[in-house]
Amino acid sequence: MTRETPTDATALRRRERELLALLRQWAKDNKRRADTKTQIPLDAVLKAFRAIRNRNPEGEFEPAVLDGCLKVLEQNGLIKAFQDRTPETVSLPVSIWLLPEDRPVRTEEPMPRWHHELSWLAREWQRATPKQRTAYTALNLWRKSDPDLFAVPIRERALEIFGTFGSEADFPMPEKTFDELKSGPLFSDPDRLDEVIRTFRPPPPLLTETFPLEETDGRYWRVGTGDVLLVVENSTTWWSLVKCLPEQHRLGYVAWGLGGTFRASVRAITAEHRISEIRYVGDLDLSGVRIPLKASHTASQLGLPAVQPTGKLYEVLLDLGRPRNAKEAPANAAEATQLASWLPAQHRADTVGLLMEGKRLAQEWVGYRYLQRNTDWYADVR
Repeated sequence: MTRETPTDATALRRRERELLALLRQWAKDNKRRADTKTQIPLDAVLKAFRAIRNRNPEGEFEPAVLDGCLKVLEQNGLIKAFQDRTPETVSLPVSIWLLPEDRPVRTEEPMPRWHHELSWLAREWQRATPKQRTAYTALNLWRKSDPDLFAVPIRERALEIFGTFGSEADFPMPEKTFDELKSGPLFSDPDRLDEVIRTFRPPPPLLTETFPLEETDGRYWRVGTGDVLLVVENSTTWWSLVKCLPEQHRLGYVAWGLGGTFRASVRAITAEHRISEIRYVGDLDLSGVRIPLKASHTASQLGLPAVQPTGKLYEVLLDLGRPRNAKEAPANAAEATQLASWLPAQHRADTVGLLMEGKRLAQEWVGYRYLQRNTDWYADVR
């Protein structure tokens, strides 16, 4: 009877331990994944067995010795022999399954004590996947923390929940959690999810360089007749900023930078736009600072204004944001210092530390709730 969990290979006798190591090496050499079972034909098993030093000191019939070794490995949950066997007197399996290394032992996670609005999830806990359980747990911790339930865009709420109550291993890009988590009775039902976490879903702006005079389909607005272009890296923050603009500002356009696309799209600005200043706000990480720097270089080549940071919005991001590991490797001191020089002097030291630690601050930390309730950021649009 096979064991449910594999034995530590060091507990085996030398001969079985060496055979197991050679079988695993065969799987590696043949580019098989260590976390899945691998079929190994008998001829490869025989070749591995014959490579074992001093494999048969008693001079016994070798097929019987090999058969005994395979039975030991199978009894310890390390391999699974095929039922089909060779026709010889001492028959051997025609193939074996090499079982995954370090197979995790399934442990039953304790169900959390639910906030009363989430108590219905108790019925779903048993059938939930590990990913759903970690998300349910983070949601529950957030709800029990007595959060501000002011309705916000869903990416901003995702960042608030999973960037505060979720681990980096489970939620490396917390603001995008609901972009990817679509299964289960809660996450597959957008209306129900929005009701539970008090969110809404602003549409991204259309890719157009002009703004109509009237609101169209709730997607974009003419923001004014000023001479400033404000570029926002991510669409959710674009929406939040446009909705919260003060009555008096200098903006003529608020553009969605669409990540790194801004490096090229800055070329679309012409004299007829009458832009005298270009301001930018985005994530604080390596790419988030490289984008405006490279766009600024392109703008200068075209005779356009340099791209300037929105100093107050970056100050608020550094104050409110919770750093997470970035996708990119940490910057060295020279690179971090050069990139941070684009920002106002008072923010450079913190940014250098952030970049050298390989961290990022998602711009959604400066969200709709903050922009609605505060006026200090108005300095960036006047």
